[in-house]
Amino acid sequence: MLQTPILLLVFNRPEQALLVFGQIRLQQPERLFIAADGPRADRPEEAALCETTRTAILNGIDWPCKVETLFRTENLGCGKAVSGAINWFFNHVEEGIILEDDCLPDPTFFSFCTAMLEKYRTNEKVMHVNGSNYQGGIPRGDGSYYFSRYAHVWGWASWQRAWQHYDFSLQRYRDVSTEGLNTFLKSELQAIYRAQIDTWDIQWFMSVWFSKGSVVTPNVCLVKNIGFGTHATHTQSAPSWFNKIQYGKITDITHPESNNIDDAADRYSLKMLFSPGRFYMAIKKIAQKNTWFFNLCKRIYKMVS
Repeated sequence: MLQTPILLLVFNRPEQALLVFGQIRLQQPERLFIAADGPRADRPEEAALCETTRTAILNGIDWPCKVETLFRTENLGCGKAVSGAINWFFNHVEEGIILEDDCLPDPTFFSFCTAMLEKYRTNEKVMHVNGSNYQGGIPRGDGSYYFSRYAHVWGWASWQRAWQHYDFSLQRYRDVSTEGLNTFLKSELQAIYRAQIDTWDIQWFMSVWFSKGSVVTPNVCLVKNIGFGTHATHTQSAPSWFNKIQYGKITDITHPESNNIDDAADRYSLKMLFSPGRFYMAIKKIAQKNTWFFNLCKRIYKMVS
């Protein structure tokens, strides 16, 4: 049995959720936390899907474990529902693994996260463990993983001590220098300040970055996102860099000699993930004063990228 607690975040996609749950079931965690946002009031068919998802997961738990649930009756939206669920999780545990219902992990993802949580448990600088890798097959450093400043959330792990730096509004970091953030990331920051997007992960990314935290990143991608499609909230179509992801396993962990940030890897991530182009940035700058137009432009960019 897996001793590391797991938080599974689900919503209205029973098929994807059961695939992810199937990987969790193989690990048989001793403690399983399940959180679900409520159905949206303007989508009458969603209540049944939400209930089906919750029931299917609960009925699939066939091993002895302590189960905690946070099932919302009303819809809070992606930002508050997910961040609230993670707050709830870390109010109960000191460290753990977080998986959303569209993040399908390789079995070695769990052992990798468990080993990293243990190794860096008391290292205040290390704040996050990535399950994903977006380096397109380029190995970084001399170990099974390297250190980055960029926290990704397609399957991840962290500690209560690190999550305490999270700020949904990012107001606590308002006066911190943004030197080192490119134009796109600065624009995402401004969108959070203006409450223009319903999300939670940009805030965590920025909280880690502003806190000068280090992020453990595996040298292969251990998690595949299976959520792209018309029923997704934010990922209707896959971005151009998605097909370059190199998936793999980490069975024997080799620790790197240095805990320094791999600047070359972060520059690559900055170029691949956070540099959408001048046209998008120009339109976004115009749109930022109009929330409806801003969100429309964001959806169009995701469709063509």
